[in-house]
Amino acid sequence: MINREMMIWLVALAIVFFASVPFSVAAGPKVPPVDEASKDASLVEFRNKLLDAIARRDIDYVVKQASGDIKLSFGGSFGKKDFRKSLTLSEKDLADEYKYRAAEMREGYWDALEEVFRMGGRFTATNVFEAPYTWTTKLPGDSDPYTTYLITNKIAPLRDRPSKYCTIIYKLAYEDETGIAGGEGTKFQKVQLASGAQGFVHEDSLRSSIDYRARLQKHNGRWTITLFISGD
Repeated sequence: MINREMMIWLVALAIVFFASVPFSVAAGPKVPPVDEASKDASLVEFRNKLLDAIARRDIDYVVKQASGDIKLSFGGSFGKKDFRKSLTLSEKDLADEYKYRAAEMREGYWDALEEVFRMGGRFTATNVFEAPYTWTTKLPGDSDPYTTYLITNKIAPLRDRPSKYCTIIYKLAYEDETGIAGGEGTKFQKVQLASGAQGFVHEDSLRSSIDYRARLQKHNGRWTITLFISGD
């Protein structure tokens, strides 16, 4: 007969054993990175020069690469003048309550522009290239673009709490998940996997399916940026 002390010991042993077994969850469909730019050498050259100019914060060069009617929002923001305004945003362009964020917003715009062109993309027509690849990825029919996040890293830890020091539940890789409320005020987004399991992923490994994206079009042998926009 097993006495009380032995029973407690066995239960404790079982807890330790099962805690060491990886948590099994069903992740979303795989969405690996794609970059079709190499299909057109002139596009590769255009993008490389553009990225170099972005890194130097060469405003004149970057604006020159935009079309005259570049679309920048779903409202009335378009054209090179508005594009330049976003790249040179200062306190005088903002309401009083936002003036202190001018530098942060300006650099955020530059960073978004660079990230879009570093994340590959696809040809959506013979002379039309759209980036990043996350925007051109076809989501499952029941996916809500407003809550769908794509894992952009080969390994993205899913944690039980919004901290890099917390337990890793699962390791995600190049897939799409549903964002849900949680992680506010931290650098983590709470997501729900296809199985219903939930956890937190660091923002560096996530991209919203309707985040910034760009369209490049080639006309008379010259590429231009005709769209740089976010939202839906």
